Amino acid sequence: GVQAIHEIAHFLVAKKSGIKIGLPVFLPSLQLGTFGSITPLRSFPPDRSALLDLALSGPMATLVLSVLLMFGGISATLHATAQQLSFFPVVPAALLKCSFLTGSIMSMLAPKTMLVPLSQPIPIHPAFVVGFAGLISSALNLLPIGRLDGGRACTAVFGSRFNSLMTLLTLSLMAILSISGSSTIAIFWGALVVLFQRQPDIPIRNEITEVDDVRFGVYTISLVLALLALAPFPGGTGFL
Repeated sequence: GVQAIHEIAHFLVAKKSGIKIGLPVFLPSLQLGTFGSITPLRSFPPDRSALLDLALSGPMATLVLSVLLMFGGISATLHATAQQLSFFPVVPAALLKCSFLTGSIMSMLAPKTMLVPLSQPIPIHPAFVVGFAGLISSALNLLPIGRLDGGRACTAVFGSRFNSLMTLLTLSLMAILSISGSSTIAIFWGALVVLFQRQPDIPIRNEITEVDDVRFGVYTISLVLALLALAPFPGGTGFL
């Protein structure tokens, strides 16, 4: 459901911008259900602004929807009866602290939940679980790597050479997190990226005209939100 919104947003913006895209290929994930999908470009983006709009449309739509689902899921959990709670999925408290953004939302809406031991199981509404998975998937896709949405956005804002540098730096950081055992999700995500998404993308026809200040601001906000979603909350076990 959440991933469908991601692809619909890409499709609508691509049609508006006159960019041809291929059918999405979904990438399964043991941790999240899906890492998202590969959406290939089938034509040259006309300019940087068009590429940025296309790149950010999917993950930003999914990110906003995911946060709303998390808010709704927490609210439904707080107002649920004991009988209803017995049917909810159960997650360890540590999961709520593996994301700074998630932990901040929980601290605002259900502060007592953040005080329980990390190993304690917590029943929570399915909407929160769906929203959490969508949040992490969107954040991963916004990382500045190759042909990911984040890589395309980085190319649109700073150029292809800068994106190549950021791809190398980001993959190196993910490799360090994987080797050190600090992040399990980095192992699988990094492997998929190296196999499918690290190559350069189709070039932009007009690479000279830069994006406007509004688009630059939206890109900055998206990158900050992605980093907050992936960074661990204080007192947790570390990265997801």
